[in-house]
Amino acid sequence: AGSRVLEEGPTPTTSRLQILRYADTPGRHIEQESIDVVSAPVPLLRDLDIVDTPGTNAIFREHERLTNEFVPQADLVLFVTSADRPFTESERAFLENIRDWGKKIVVVINKVDVLDRADDREQVKRFVAEHAQALLGSKPEVFAVSARAALRAKMGDADAAPVTGDQFADLER
Repeated sequence: AGSRVLEEGPTPTTSRLQILRYADTPGRHIEQESIDVVSAPVPLLRDLDIVDTPGTNAIFREHERLTNEFVPQADLVLFVTSADRPFTESERAFLENIRDWGKKIVVVINKVDVLDRADDREQVKRFVAEHAQALLGSKPEVFAVSARAALRAKMGDADAAPVTGDQFADLER
């Protein structure tokens, strides 16, 4: 099936910006002091680069630099928050900064699988959607997903249980 291109885990896995690009052979190199380029033979990357930034709790001046260098070039910003700590103050502040560039912003709520009840998942989605709309001045698309469940399903894990309300397939489309 597939393999992981970037590290993932319950704690922050990087303090550096990572640019994902297509290449026939997987690899990693340092492009600038705080930027890694990760290459992988992933068909999606033939048509686009994905810029993965450190979380919003990283040093703010780094975020300011990332915002100034990369958001103006972006066609789309996927803003990811977590269902267990949705729309934190540092996330709100970062989103406020990127709002001013006028880019299309799609909000993704990850880890919906940590919420046992469908009502709780819907409540978190409403909370994030309302706060994002108030901050952005327009209603962004909001997707509630479980990246863990999606990865397990894509890797052929027969025990991977679907998560009610998971919109990962919708996000991919």
